[in-house]
Amino acid sequence: MEDRAERIGRNEALFREVNENIERISATLEVSDERLKILCECGVPTCLEQLDVPVADYERVRAAATLFPIKPGHEHADLEEVVEEHDGYHVVRKRDDDAVRVVRDLDPRS
Repeated sequence: MEDRAERIGRNEALFREVNENIERISATLEVSDERLKILCECGVPTCLEQLDVPVADYERVRAAATLFPIKPGHEHADLEEVVEEHDGYHVVRKRDDDAVRVVRDLDPRS
């Protein structure tokens, strides 16, 4: 049976992939070059909260497989830590070994 950390990591990786598609489509349609509306990557499969993130911040976060933008308060304190706090969103870093392995394996940019 998959443990909780791996399940949350897989959910976060799924939302990351959805957001990658949102970014690609936005760029193709030239919707905005400054801000991006993405889904919260908190790992809760029923969370559909939207975040308004500057494209430059999104790209910086995407450069590291273990970082995820989330709605404030959606962090899993036992598996990750808040490393950045912004107006309307936070950035968390995975610290649980199982979750780190999963999100690195599923990173579409690696």
